[in-house]
Amino acid sequence: MIRNCIARKGGGLLTIGSETSGGIRHVLATDLVARGTGNGFHIKSATTRGGVVEDIHLRNITMDSVGNAILFTMNWNPAYSYSTLPAGYHLDSIPEHWKTLLHRVEPADRGIPHFRDIYISGMKVVSAKKAIVASGLENSLITGVHMNDVRIRAEDAGETHFIKDWERKNVDIVIKPI
Repeated sequence: MIRNCIARKGGGLLTIGSETSGGIRHVLATDLVARGTGNGFHIKSATTRGGVVEDIHLRNITMDSVGNAILFTMNWNPAYSYSTLPAGYHLDSIPEHWKTLLHRVEPADRGIPHFRDIYISGMKVVSAKKAIVASGLENSLITGVHMNDVRIRAEDAGETHFIKDWERKNVDIVIKPI
């Protein structure tokens, strides 16, 4: 449970991930305020991390002057998420734990994250650069997002890819230059 918090500046009001390999479940975040954060609500993972993010509830959220109001990405920051050996190093001269970090996830589908059953209610965003950016994967759709009583004013609506079964009730997204 996360409640009664104010975030000023920084990466996000509520960021879940990027490490999701053990799963993230049963989160309730309520009565939160963002002022000038890079993102509002952000769920992130990578195709090497796997895990399930589910049963996430956001209630009574206020945002002002944020980058992305809602951002979901399953391929977050590939340069950071996928380890490579830096130039000048050789595999036979590095510590064992470095070698472990360089291993590819096999089979490849073991690393695919899953985002589902996310509930957002009572969200008011008065100024965002983008309203909603959601990027699932072709083999792992972002499913079961439920938005109720959501108001977002943004410069850009954003975009969604590989999503399914999103439910909207009383959702109003207004696009205006800010």
